[in-house]
Amino acid sequence: MKLVFIRHGLAEGHFSQDQYADFERALTVEGIKRLEKTFKLFKKFEQKIDVIFTSPLARAIQSAEIFWGFNQDADLELMSDLDILDDPRHLVEYISFLPADGCYAFVGHDPHLTTVIASLLSLHPEHDFMTIKKGGICVLEGKMWEGFNLELLVSPKFLKAVTD
Repeated sequence: MKLVFIRHGLAEGHFSQDQYADFERALTVEGIKRLEKTFKLFKKFEQKIDVIFTSPLARAIQSAEIFWGFNQDADLELMSDLDILDDPRHLVEYISFLPADGCYAFVGHDPHLTTVIASLLSLHPEHDFMTIKKGGICVLEGKMWEGFNLELLVSPKFLKAVTD
């Protein structure tokens, strides 16, 4: 099983205490351009994605749609387990039921994604062991109940340097 975790791209505004306003924040023009370059490069690394799951927040949906543009054979699904208000353990449980021979992408938010990654790598999920910056990608490979390995972790800063 291969798991691709993608943090949404640069979005307008800042986190708002108004939950609904925060949910509707869209990607910036710069965020869209960077993601397009990133996903074009990533396509050379990962050839086949079976399903792209996305958080229901606007900036994640936009990021997932851009990623899907480079992976048209993949299914694109909205997933409430990727909502920033959901318990990350729900996503870990969902992953445990996915077919072991697939490649799945999850587009969402930090620290939600890094908590899930920590759990899958058998790290204590409440310790901040890493951060995925906006537009960053983390790839794990392995099997539930047997363990996952960190295959790739790329930052937006690195991606910008290699795509400009």
